Formats: sequence, C-alpha cells, structure tokens
Amino acid sequence: MRWQVPQSSELNLRTVGTVLPLVVVSVAYHSQSPLTSLAADLGRQSQRLLLWLVVDNAPQSAPLDPVPLQEVLEKVPLRLLQGQEGAGFAAGCNAAFEHLEHQGHRGWIWLLNPDIRLPEGDELDRLQIWVQDQDLRSVAGTAVRDDFGQLEASAGWIDPGLNFRRRRIQASQVDSSLAPLAVDWLSGCSLILCPTAHQPPARFDPGYPLYYEDLDLSRRLAASGAPLLWLPAPELGHQRGEGSRTTSSRRLHLSTRSYCRYLHQHCARWVQVVRLLRLLLTALLRLPLQPRRSWAVLSGIRVAG
Repeated sequence: MRWQVPQSSELNLRTVGTVLPLVVVSVAYHSQSPLTSLAADLGRQSQRLLLWLVVDNAPQSAPLDPVPLQEVLEKVPLRLLQGQEGAGFAAGCNAAFEHLEHQGHRGWIWLLNPDIRLPEGDELDRLQIWVQDQDLRSVAGTAVRDDFGQLEASAGWIDPGLNFRRRRIQASQVDSSLAPLAVDWLSGCSLILCPTAHQPPARFDPGYPLYYEDLDLSRRLAASGAPLLWLPAPELGHQRGEGSRTTSSRRLHLSTRSYCRYLHQHCARWVQVVRLLRLLLTALLRLPLQPRRSWAVLSGIRVAG
C-alpha cells in the first residue's frame, strides 16, 4: 500500500514549549460536506489547533477540495494526506500516525470522524489541559450525543463470558463530578492517544475494513496495560447520515467481514460458532425479502473465511 506524503513541512511538530502538542486527525471518504462543517468548528476553537491532518481515502472517486475547508478554518493549519481509494478507517489512521511520526510528532493525537461536531468552541482547550496530567499510555474517548441529545455508544465494557462488547455507558452512570470512567473499549469516532508511547507504537489492524477496528485496538492496548478512560466532558455532537457515502449493501459486506475477524481473534471457539450460525441463518431467512442485504452478509462471511 502506497501513501503520498507531503514533502514539505511548514510546522515544527517536535516541540511547542514544554507542552506536548495535540494534533487532530480525520479520515475521509466522500466526506466533503461534513468535513466543511467540522472545519468551521475547529476554526472557532478558543485554543488554536497546531495541525489538522485529513487523510483522503477517496482520491480518485471524490478527491477532497481543500479550499472550502481552509476558508472556514481561519488560521488553523490544514494538511491533506492522499490515501488509497477505499482503504478504510484503520489504514487511514495508520497512515496519519506514520506521517506524523516521520515529521517528528511524539505527542497526542485526537481522532475525529468527519461527521463529529464541536458545539461549544472550547473542546480543544479542555482536552489539551486534561492530557497534560495524563500517563502518555492512556487512551481516552469522549461523550458523543446524537441529533436528539441521546448519548451514543462511544465506550463501555466487555462481557467476560462472551468476550464481546455488551455494555455501553448510560447517561445514568455519569455523576455530577464528571469524573472519567475506566472502560474496556472506546469508539474511534473521538479517540485521544499517543501512539509512540506504546511498544510497539499503537496501530489499528487494517484487516478490519469497517467497524470493530476500535474495539480490537482497545482490547490490545488494554491487554498491554494501557488505561482506557471515557470522559463525560466535553460532549461532542454527531450528525447522523453525514459520514461516508458508502452504499448500505457495501457497508454491510465490509462490516460483516470485520465482525467475523473480531470473533476469530478475540472470542472463544464456541462463541464464534454460535454467533456465526445466527448470522448465517438470519441472512438465509431474509434472503427472499431482502436479497441484496442477505447476499452482502453471506459474501462477507465467505470472504472472511
């Protein structure tokens, strides 16, 4: 897999006084519109962002236009990194990590999905303050609410028997102190980590084409002793339906492959058998009424092996 990396670097990512800089990374696939909204949110942050690195995973089918982004970013530096067409979130994040390390960045990275919103304008400032007192091996996620104000599944715990994601954080579990919660898994939609603080440096598994790559990374980093923390504040927003433009059947095929990979890597054999049989039987029963969706699932199971 080849990635085109900018040859020049206008920014010194090695040192910013005594503070480890926080760089924002977004992986885009057919995401021009939501990225423009996110650019406006980043541009009005109370603390100036050191760098926003955007990985374009659709350089052939829908290449990003940086002009609308830069127009609303004001003084925030923007850098586009050309990725491979349809490479996926995991591969895009890894490309960003490697590019930043090559440029000398050894600090924190804030992964933000293109359809995330920063409603208050001080989210960056609050997170920059929080990370300064943290173990560099810590990994953190933030609260995310949907358009209706409901808390989304951005973190939670693993069922010890099934070894699978079962419990998510509920609003009732957030107390008035807004203290961070120790969790077993974190969503990649808003994830803060310092990849170089881990040995080997933290990387997503590119074998997960869609979904479950964040769950896999959470499990691996937690197993190495990294603290996983969920921050009740700041609260971010999520615009439903404003992410990538991958067709629903294609997304179902890719997510099925990721699901099967997670089962194989992290679950007991009996859990794999039970869940795969249920998935297979459901797809076969729905085949007469939902042929495209059913074939997407069946082909995903077949490719996953």
